[in-house]
Amino acid sequence: MTDIQPESRANRFRSYAEDLLVDAVADMRARYADQRAAAIKSVPPEVLADLAGSYEAASTSQEHQTIAINVADGITLEAAGTIRRASKAIELGTPRLIERATADGMTPPEIAKVLGVTDSYVRRIIRERGSKT
Repeated sequence: MTDIQPESRANRFRSYAEDLLVDAVADMRARYADQRAAAIKSVPPEVLADLAGSYEAASTSQEHQTIAINVADGITLEAAGTIRRASKAIELGTPRLIERATADGMTPPEIAKVLGVTDSYVRRIIRERGSKT
């Protein structure tokens, strides 16, 4: 019987440690979900529209730098994280957006203007995507 007790103690300790770990992970996930939800709510669409409009209107690197400083001073870290993640997702989806716009009859210069990219970039994506289909 004494041989079983140490193993039983070890099993109870392991089970207790596993329960603590599961609870800690669940708590971390819940906090992350709450922070993410708050960050998403903290970036109203008009803020993004104003930022995009200001950046597009800027014609020099100094103006772009001023906009960057103003953005950094004017938004929360959570909002910046949300914007960065959204930007990365859009960047990855840009070839598909170009493909859809082309299918809708838009010309490469029109697409480039709307996306804020060069005409040659749009044409390259169209050429590459056309060769994959």
